[in-house]
Amino acid sequence: MASRTTLALSVFYGCVFNFALLTADELAPRSAYEGMRIVGVRFDPPAQPVDSGDLNRLLTWKAGDALHLSDVRAAIKRLYATGTYSSIDVDTEPAAGGVGLVIRTTEQWFIGPVEVHGKANLPPSQGQLANASQLDLGQPFTDDEIQNAVKGIRGLLERNGLYRAQITPKIERDPAHQEVAIAFQVDAGKRARMTLPAITGDTKLPADQVASAAKYKGWFRWRPATDAAVQDGVRNILKKYAKKDRLTASVTLEKRQYLPSENRLRPSIQANGGPVVKITAQEAKISQGNLKKYVPVFEQQSVNNDLLVSGARNLRDYFQFRGYFDVQVDFKTTTPSPDREEITYRIGLGVRHRVAAVGIQGNHYFRSSDIREHLYTHTAGHIRLRHGRYSEDFAKRDEEAITALYKDNGFRDMKVTVSTVDNYKGRKGAVAVTFTIDEGPQYLVSSIQVNGLSLPNRAQILSHLTSVSGEPFSETNIASDRDYIVLACQAAGYPNATFESRSSPGPGPNRMSVEYAITEGSLQTVRDVIITGMHETRDRLIKPALRLKAGDPLSWTEMGAMQRQLYNLGVFEDVDMAIQDPDGDMQNKYVVFHLTESPRYSMAVGLGAQVARFGGNPNSLNSPAGTTGFAPDGDFELSRLNLWGLGQSLNFKALYSTLDRHVSLNYLIPRYRGVEGRNLSFTALYDDTRDVLTYTAVTYQGSVQYSQKLSKPSTLVFRYTWRDSQVEQGTLKINPLLIPLYSQTSHVAEIGASLIQDRRDNSTNAHRGFYNSLDVDLAEDRFGGNKNFARFLGRSSYYKTFRQAYTLASNTEFGVIKPFSLGPGFIPSTYIPLPDRFYGGGQSSDRAFPYDQAGPRDPLTGFPIGGNALLFHSTELRFPLIGDDIGGVLFHDMGNVYSGLSEISFGVHQHGLGDFNYMVHAVGFGVTYRTPLGPVRLDLAYSLNPPTFNGLQGTYQQLVLNQATPAIQSVSHVQFFFTIGQAF
Repeated sequence: MASRTTLALSVFYGCVFNFALLTADELAPRSAYEGMRIVGVRFDPPAQPVDSGDLNRLLTWKAGDALHLSDVRAAIKRLYATGTYSSIDVDTEPAAGGVGLVIRTTEQWFIGPVEVHGKANLPPSQGQLANASQLDLGQPFTDDEIQNAVKGIRGLLERNGLYRAQITPKIERDPAHQEVAIAFQVDAGKRARMTLPAITGDTKLPADQVASAAKYKGWFRWRPATDAAVQDGVRNILKKYAKKDRLTASVTLEKRQYLPSENRLRPSIQANGGPVVKITAQEAKISQGNLKKYVPVFEQQSVNNDLLVSGARNLRDYFQFRGYFDVQVDFKTTTPSPDREEITYRIGLGVRHRVAAVGIQGNHYFRSSDIREHLYTHTAGHIRLRHGRYSEDFAKRDEEAITALYKDNGFRDMKVTVSTVDNYKGRKGAVAVTFTIDEGPQYLVSSIQVNGLSLPNRAQILSHLTSVSGEPFSETNIASDRDYIVLACQAAGYPNATFESRSSPGPGPNRMSVEYAITEGSLQTVRDVIITGMHETRDRLIKPALRLKAGDPLSWTEMGAMQRQLYNLGVFEDVDMAIQDPDGDMQNKYVVFHLTESPRYSMAVGLGAQVARFGGNPNSLNSPAGTTGFAPDGDFELSRLNLWGLGQSLNFKALYSTLDRHVSLNYLIPRYRGVEGRNLSFTALYDDTRDVLTYTAVTYQGSVQYSQKLSKPSTLVFRYTWRDSQVEQGTLKINPLLIPLYSQTSHVAEIGASLIQDRRDNSTNAHRGFYNSLDVDLAEDRFGGNKNFARFLGRSSYYKTFRQAYTLASNTEFGVIKPFSLGPGFIPSTYIPLPDRFYGGGQSSDRAFPYDQAGPRDPLTGFPIGGNALLFHSTELRFPLIGDDIGGVLFHDMGNVYSGLSEISFGVHQHGLGDFNYMVHAVGFGVTYRTPLGPVRLDLAYSLNPPTFNGLQGTYQQLVLNQATPAIQSVSHVQFFFTIGQAF
């Protein structure tokens, strides 16, 4: 688009310039004015789009100089080159003692914001309609372009079945910036619907079957006539032919016929079926699915020799990957009849091999372990790559990778040789692959000279170059320096900077002298920054993102940073950025940003389910450790974005399931007081939850949270929380004598702080890095509650990748709750409200337990009651299992929830049915499947020492009447967990 625009402008300016030359020639005969004294020069109109500095540069003559028409022509040419004028006329006027010059100009207009408003049901979107106008921000504008823009918008609407659309353009001009704002009012009208396509061509199949294969009719009515629906029909017909083995069929959309009386669209499709193509394999077993995968004829819907050869190469790699390193693949094509073609791949497998060893020799500069990280060839494993990974193409790829590694470090003459040995160490089928490296001499940079770089920060730029005297010489380093220097010049306002390099043998053996020649070009500065498109958003929100101002160097780097910051505000759907008239010869340029605000309301509805050991009859005492249950849930979310035009948001969430009823309202003030990374939020919460089997609690909570991002990985959070929690007496499955004590309403008011440090490479599936968090809370009656306690919870996770594909992950959690200033009649063991205690067990803590089943239990019923301390540690080995998407996990969990800090024990034995203060261990195996949302994971755990405890058999009513039957129970040895995401 840019090149087309530049060409059109060149033609336009050339025509105008020629006209101006004729005008200059017609001022008067040369003998009449040539050499006369210029008394004065004035512009009509007096206000010009070019500032005085640029005008003085462009007009090399002034009052008092002799008039030369060649100078006039040259000046007109320079004025046109600025791009800011659509026409220039030069005239004379009488003046005493000479001649006066009058330069009459007409300003050039430039495209500003382009917006689409009105009724336009998706598709297309308003953004797509604006793009269809082909009006590019900052480019020159003429009135003729409006007609072309309307034509482009109408074409997009009609391709989507909106043939009755009405389009009304509106133009507003901004003389101060020579900019036009263009708005298109669109009334899309009713969308047409599809009908059976008209089929032409040598279809090979009955035409009615081909037409119905397009599937333009849904279950109940014809599909809306969108562009996607039309193209889907073409693809569906191709699939129809593919199922009939007509792989060379061609299906082409010729035209779209609109039937206005019915408001229907009838596509005309030419379908040529072509012959039946049968592709088979002989002498080796391979599924039809793999044939379709590796022979590109199926994907390209075409048969030619290049595709067949590519298929043979792919099949060879496929079998070599599976250990048949000597496989031979060729093919033959036969035509038994005019309507049938047969392609047969003959595959000679040979002996199946196994990569027993991958050796590296001759290397001195790099360690073998460092080189192995660049290799695709791999030794055989026990679970994954059972035959190893080797093929001729893989070996060539590895050879190129080693060569690039050495050449990047100055070994210009190095060579790599790949060799294989069969029956390695006398084992039949065992293959050893050896990469022999001849390093040769290492070339070093003897000197580096940088010419033409005059930026103020020259010393800083030179200090960051990768080509340094005494360091290895490589073309990669030179390319890196080129990118860095050019970027630095562009950031300083020299957008046309160029870079040339030259290297030559230096003094001494294996030394290279390097010379960089920089041509900075002319400095360009910012004339002004124009922001358009803000209808709801206030200027104060975007002000911190405006990194450029008038007079600054015109830096694409700063413009890009501005664009990113504007996007990060979260209120703009699109941030279009341009330089007004980028090809014009002006040192001062307008920088233009057009902002498209996001919709102010968003809504989401979701359905889900949980499967875990949380089940059981609410009225039964029989399963204190839980039974496998299924809990469906639904959630609803409504958000109001960009409140008051300041980027603030109001978010409402509601969730309902058989375990949880949850409603929350959150008000977020991002970038509080204009500081990036500083957020303030207010949250109101209602929660009716049966998190554990012991009770159901209703909580009303309000909180204020202040967070500050200290650095990219670190965040500090301060908060104040007040909550009213009430345990419903009728749901408490504990000793009836203790129910009045445990069901007391608690008012907890606390202040807290959190420090979070996240250096993981991927938050949903980390392979390296670490994650640390510290939470400290203090609840005191002076803050507005009736409880006094301090709480500390810390977590540390670590991830390390080794041997390229294996990840070792560990997670440790430690927490303690300490009550203080207990009132009369309170004891520490029952002082902390049930909802505020620590609970543990499950996927994210210790898989020896079902969810929230760790720790102390009621001595009578055996139901969990939580604790005042916790300690958990998990270790996982994650590894690839089948292909790239299915992985395996071996894990070990240990830990428990304890009655208090002093009761934390590393002992592994339970001392009596009432002892829960010991460390419970579990080992297990998990399978993960990679999805775009994160890994889906199934874990199977075996608890080595699960707790046994007193319990009851019967109903809650029998418990109240003291009629329940005592029964010793225990947590099951086997637990399973199904989740999305890793355990930690």
